[in-house]
Amino acid sequence: MKEITLSKKELQHRLNSIKINYDGLKPRKYGVSVKYFSGTENKPSKRIDYEVTADLQIINGIGTISLDKKNIFYNQHSPDLINEIFTDGITKSMYPIETTINERGNSTCEILNHDEIINRWKQNKELLSEKYQSEALDEFFAVADRKINSKPQIERSLHHDWFWNLFFHPRLINYGDYRQVETDLLLSVIPYQAPVRFHGVQTIEKIPTDYHSFVIRFESNEIKAPEYFYPKNSADDFVLYISLCVEFDSDLYHHFPMHIRAIFQIYTKNPDGSKLIFKKIEFTVYQINSDGYQNKTLSMKSPFITGGLVKLPPNKWGFDNFENLENNW
Repeated sequence: MKEITLSKKELQHRLNSIKINYDGLKPRKYGVSVKYFSGTENKPSKRIDYEVTADLQIINGIGTISLDKKNIFYNQHSPDLINEIFTDGITKSMYPIETTINERGNSTCEILNHDEIINRWKQNKELLSEKYQSEALDEFFAVADRKINSKPQIERSLHHDWFWNLFFHPRLINYGDYRQVETDLLLSVIPYQAPVRFHGVQTIEKIPTDYHSFVIRFESNEIKAPEYFYPKNSADDFVLYISLCVEFDSDLYHHFPMHIRAIFQIYTKNPDGSKLIFKKIEFTVYQINSDGYQNKTLSMKSPFITGGLVKLPPNKWGFDNFENLENNW
């Protein structure tokens, strides 16, 4: 079939008005990996892996999404330390979490199933109490009770979760005439600390990938690191910087997340201005079982139907420039 071309104006309009296509969208399962590196080491000093299932439903015109987090592994082993076992118990109580989602993939982050979470926690707390008993654990249970019974506290705690921060980051937005826009990305790079606001440039690519996705990239500006990143007794002239790069892949058919890759760096600078990595975190989300796209066909209304080719306006003689196709703008 002959490749279709669109005018630049039409392609701009399509790219700036992408919405989630719910028709035929099935629950999506992801593998998630978080790796922590020190300096330039290739082997992570710490690693956490888990799975998330996302199920989007539209009921009476309102979008709700259920996120279920399970199968957590710490440094590639199932929870066996006491703190890991208790963290796993809280996770099993918290998930699945239901919240709202709109056609642009954004959420109010309001929890819709708080009563279910409270009931699950009561059951899991009872199981843990049968196996472990101490005054320290009684205090832990008392703190957990207060937090889990408070819907606003749980909602605030979700903003300390990387998956939550990145999955609901606004990316189906207006990118203007040149496919990029300045925006902010909030990411909780330190547990239990308020998310850091990264300002940067977000770009949408109009050329689809070979694995049936389109790519949106966020690259932050360099900023000085907050004080809690500094080692104790560091010299007065010791300066740390932080930066963030994120690549979002969404499928061409439903415009729903497939993969997310984020690299957060903490670094100093050599005298020549080059980076000297102090710490690094790599966060990866990848869709499990994405082979079903192989036989899919793009809608004629898709912004990616042309493969990114756009037709130039007529030349000064009044003829269309069908021979010359502009492939970047």
